[in-house]
Amino acid sequence: MGDNRSNVVRLVGRAIGDFDLIKDGDSILVAVSGGKDSYTLLDALETLRRKAPVKYGIMAVHIDTGAPGMKSDLVESYLKQHGYAYRIEHTRILQVALKNNKGKKLLCSICSRLRRGLLYSLASKLGCNKIALGHNMDDLIETLLMNIFFNGQIKSMPAVSVSDKYRVTVIRPLIYVKAQSALDYASSLEAPLIDPECPVSMRPQLTNRQKVRKIIAELEKGHPFIKDSIFASLTHINADYMLDKLLREDKLND
Repeated sequence: MGDNRSNVVRLVGRAIGDFDLIKDGDSILVAVSGGKDSYTLLDALETLRRKAPVKYGIMAVHIDTGAPGMKSDLVESYLKQHGYAYRIEHTRILQVALKNNKGKKLLCSICSRLRRGLLYSLASKLGCNKIALGHNMDDLIETLLMNIFFNGQIKSMPAVSVSDKYRVTVIRPLIYVKAQSALDYASSLEAPLIDPECPVSMRPQLTNRQKVRKIIAELEKGHPFIKDSIFASLTHINADYMLDKLLREDKLND
């Protein structure tokens, strides 16, 4: 295993340990979109599974959203070739999202909500108590800044969250892994990366995420460790210097 792959597996193991993401007997649905992050996540979890002191199972699930260029057959061939237990779910999620979008700019959130709901449902059907998503460090940083810039909130993505409605836990084992490292890892696997034709990504104007990504890339030219600094801020929150009244009340009541 190359140095990058070993480092990524180490970081995934660190995230699992830091946030208690996986326990003995867990059955984990790994969402495999066909992108770099999901292949990296799947392989890293399988690598750890073979040598971990705890026993857990993996079920790879790929959702075909109905978008042109999904090429789900390539994903299935990869999963079959590497001996994964898997399920391919063919849907018309994109068409449903477009129908319900009605000219608004919420297509991404609608599509994401439909896919997430289906994952919850499949986890229940397949006997999985956890869903592993491939959000990496860059995703958390971008989400944090998007919420600050456009939603007036200081909020990102949690390493672990529980859905009481579906009785399933969502985990994000790639939180310490940068996007470039995930890409290098997936490339080393020779995994068939697919790039569906999404109506949003094909628009001439940048999405908010793309705008934030561009800002970070520009800052990174003069400050190579800007991502590490932003990410570190998620773990160093000083309530004394925030204006949230609830935080202030909690602090006073301690």
